[in-house]
Amino acid sequence: MLATLAHYQQVPAHSGVTVCTSRDLAQELSHGQLEGPISASTVQRIWQATALKPWQQAYGLASPDPELAAKSREICRLYLQPPQDGTLLCVDEKPGIQVVERKLVAPPFPGQPARREFEYVRHGTLDLYAALQVGTGHVFGRCYPRHRAVELVDFLSYLDRTLPVCAYGVLHLVSDNLATRTAPPTVEWMAQHPGRVVWHFLPKHASWLNQIEIWFSTLQRKSLRQGSWQSYAELRAHILTFVRTYNRRWAHPYRWTYKGLPLPR
Repeated sequence: MLATLAHYQQVPAHSGVTVCTSRDLAQELSHGQLEGPISASTVQRIWQATALKPWQQAYGLASPDPELAAKSREICRLYLQPPQDGTLLCVDEKPGIQVVERKLVAPPFPGQPARREFEYVRHGTLDLYAALQVGTGHVFGRCYPRHRAVELVDFLSYLDRTLPVCAYGVLHLVSDNLATRTAPPTVEWMAQHPGRVVWHFLPKHASWLNQIEIWFSTLQRKSLRQGSWQSYAELRAHILTFVRTYNRRWAHPYRWTYKGLPLPR
């Protein structure tokens, strides 16, 4: 009985129900699936015994790359054993950051949380290019109205100026393999700066291997989630101020402990 009930995690699709309670499932199972009535408490006990939580869902994106394991190991090896001829950076863009102005924002006071109007005025979007220095945790960022190859080239030039070759050597960039990385303007910039940048591409649909994504979540949580801005320029100044604050107060190397695959040392 335990195995049979564990198999039925959801009410069948013909019922039109996609999220069921233990009572829903007990009623369904009692109508022909098993002999005798089934109580909701019985379903709850079986869910608990089998560690089933059918009311929960986790979003994910499976990588179609047939070399996922090998490429993942290589990226993790870079984190554990950074190149000795330069600086390891994790690079990505955070596109489509909305420039939103809240119509009403009320600060908190004793006994009441802060309040804000659900309506807002939208003033366009902003794209952020950012690079995380793996060895120190420092972040380098630039804001743009778009995220084309020309913006990527400008960001590479910014990194080239900010991290001079005499002190930082070759810039090893961990990145996804978007078309802008191999677009003509990028290829031309690479030809004009031979040996300055080396790309280390992630497997397809494996952005979770890029450490800059961890910092993007920090940016969203600490700087963007409850903000209100009246213009692109105001949001740009806000983000760049947060980058400076983060580098001054919180920057640190991430303790990379990817557990999905063994990490050779």
